[in-house]
Amino acid sequence: MNNTISLITIDGTVTTAPVLTHDNLVEFVVADEAQREFVVRIARTELGGHVAPGAHVVASGAEGWVIPGRGWRDEPSRTILQAHDVQLRELAFAA
Repeated sequence: MNNTISLITIDGTVTTAPVLTHDNLVEFVVADEAQREFVVRIARTELGGHVAPGAHVVASGAEGWVIPGRGWRDEPSRTILQAHDVQLRELAFAA
């Protein structure tokens, strides 16, 4: 069996308010320019800047499974991104 980890970087806009999960992870949805949606999960202690809906972020991490969308709510499928780094895009370009 071949287990590979796909590391990706996404650049997009936060569309939902971050929520704290029972595993002490912060979780929020980011839509990229192609309107693909990702559920970004990162440890609460690792989240650097203030992330809010409308913020532009760059997130890097391991691509996970896909959460199927719910057609009756017009919700698209979303890929999970277990992030190790999330930066506000404005700060990432200034660095």
